[in-house]
Amino acid sequence: MTERLKVGSPQKATVSHGNGLLEELLDALPAEVSKKLLSQATPRDISEGEIILERGTRSEHVGYVLDGTLAMVQILEDGKKHIVGLLVPTDIFGRLFDGPSNYRIVALSAARILCFPRAFFEQVLQENPIAERLFLVHLLDEVDAAREWLLLISGRKAVNRLASFLSILVRRSKLKRIGGQSLVHVPLARKDLAHYLGARPETLSRAFHELQDRHILRIVDPYHFAIVDEEGLIEASGDDLTLQEA
Repeated sequence: MTERLKVGSPQKATVSHGNGLLEELLDALPAEVSKKLLSQATPRDISEGEIILERGTRSEHVGYVLDGTLAMVQILEDGKKHIVGLLVPTDIFGRLFDGPSNYRIVALSAARILCFPRAFFEQVLQENPIAERLFLVHLLDEVDAAREWLLLISGRKAVNRLASFLSILVRRSKLKRIGGQSLVHVPLARKDLAHYLGARPETLSRAFHELQDRHILRIVDPYHFAIVDEEGLIEASGDDLTLQEA
């Protein structure tokens, strides 16, 4: 079983195996630097709906998600809000070596994060090329995640967009399993999810039931869904971009 990052007192944290980029960074650093970096980590509990970073502001901290789900939200000129990415446990956020954030970061559920002083984090990367290279690879992963969201909003039907959304959660989250099936937690109320997917709540409800009728998922409760057929979920999303031979 994969262990999570363990946090003790507010000023002390230790990392165990299986914790993504942060553990890789710590492993790549000299022991004394890793210890000093962790000594700077401050745990913070986040309430659902709390804005962690506002668009246009420069964060003084780098955040690491321990638990819960955060959203990167773009606010358009007409006031409409669109999710442009999700942050799940083991993700790091914070615009290093650059200016203000281009999006708002808000908690979709109660969450817990670790905060590192941005200036110190940047100094550690600058002085340790291997760690800096790992972080650059992380930035490429963020670009890939942005492409996923472009595929999501390009779905022609609500059921395509819903299937894309769920497939992203399946790939990016550490899922519980029930009876051999992945259990997906959707950290949004139905009306909010409908808004973000560009559908009416009743249309989204029909989409959930369509996927259930097709034996792709099973509705456990309004926030939890057992994925019965992961390949079928990808097919339902319409995201199969394989080239067909002539």
